[in-house]
Amino acid sequence: MFQARKKHLIVIALVLGVGAGGGVVYSAETAMNKDAFKAAKQRIAVQAKAQRKACDRFKGNAKDVCDVQAKGWEKIAKAQLALRYKPGPESEKMAKFARADVDYEVAKQRCEALKDRAHDTCIAKAKHDREAAVRLAKVEKVEELNALRREDRAQREAQQKAAPPARKS
Repeated sequence: MFQARKKHLIVIALVLGVGAGGGVVYSAETAMNKDAFKAAKQRIAVQAKAQRKACDRFKGNAKDVCDVQAKGWEKIAKAQLALRYKPGPESEKMAKFARADVDYEVAKQRCEALKDRAHDTCIAKAKHDREAAVRLAKVEKVEELNALRREDRAQREAQQKAAPPARKS
């Protein structure tokens, strides 16, 4: 009994800890091949199924919140996996959008336990937080693209300076 409860608490802690991760860093070294991508995708599906099954012990809104968190974890994990498979500003933006969407869905489900004005206020705050996260992801993508362009321009200028000037005859 204690082992089952401990295992369940670990799964719930994983589900609740989805938002604990910081920004995603990507580089050419972290890119993965197609076989590793497929294997990781299957692991995510298995973990998500286990998390959804763990939600069966709850009732009412707590079960609904747990289900939304489990589905959200899967969505975020797949977005981060796609980021590792094809790194770049667009993939990072999509991973941040996935996190914003999941946070919104979870907050919205938690608001269902509230009534009247508290419910409306809760929903409005959830919408505001999602919109702010989406705007931030868009701004960060633009900044990332600008940084990549500056690096590219600096490399071209360095190559032009390194190349000897053409001689005129």
